[in-house]
Amino acid sequence: MNYQVKIADVSDPATERALRELIQSANHSPALLPEKFLAKNLDSKATQKSFFLVAEEDGKIIGCNGFLANDFTCNGRQYSGYQSCWSATHPDHQGKKVFSSIINEAKRMLKEQGAGFLYGIANDNSHPIFTKKLGFTETGSQVLRMINLPFMRKHRIIPLASMNRTNACIIDEQQVMRHKLEQFPGEIKRVDHNNSWLWGKLLTKRKFGMNWKVFYVGGVQLDSEKDLQSLLKKLSDSYEPSVVQFFSCASNTFNPLLNGWKQSKMNGFIFYNLNMPEPAHLNLMIGVLDIF
Repeated sequence: MNYQVKIADVSDPATERALRELIQSANHSPALLPEKFLAKNLDSKATQKSFFLVAEEDGKIIGCNGFLANDFTCNGRQYSGYQSCWSATHPDHQGKKVFSSIINEAKRMLKEQGAGFLYGIANDNSHPIFTKKLGFTETGSQVLRMINLPFMRKHRIIPLASMNRTNACIIDEQQVMRHKLEQFPGEIKRVDHNNSWLWGKLLTKRKFGMNWKVFYVGGVQLDSEKDLQSLLKKLSDSYEPSVVQFFSCASNTFNPLLNGWKQSKMNGFIFYNLNMPEPAHLNLMIGVLDIF
């Protein structure tokens, strides 16, 4: 290959501009991402630093992929997980295995550094490469929409259900929420009950000629399963959403607490193990994703 894969300096204005232009070209986007957006998006507050890998040919960036770090625990041990995001290959350089070279270099680097795993939700272009050529496994994604009425909340909650966290890979939810709060301070909301809490985005959507307040749950931290009903009631009382929506990895140990899950139209969560025991459950919700 005639290109070199290396870590990009996102703090350099010219490099950051080149990355935004590449992402725009690869995704046929109508506009550039905002200036400094990528650096802010990757500042995840994790123990390890996030980074961008790029493929460079003749001084020009022709491919890129971001790797967003977060801290996880599994059976009492801490691991670093890296979310694959902002994948892009310039249209003029497709077919050169640029994307595969970037991901394989990330695998090599992160394994040597002792990272736990790579994960994410791939877009339609990169999904078959991840799952058929790069050795990633896939777990489905599920969605649950709840009309915010007392009897509907009661109907959705499964009495006496419990979360078994054994062999579950659990993200540092506080870390994720702080990261999102810095990016979207006016949209991120949180409610607490006892030592449990949930967070997400409160947005207004227009449908059927009406405005609807929708609360998209980014993540949930439960000290006790019994707190979930009180959290949902407090969410209702505090923000009065019309609809509450959950989006979760199918193996999340939170999911059995609610009924009514359906398979999402989005691709599933992909996973590549590096240096940790294979987990049985990925406790991930949509809030961790770069697109949230």
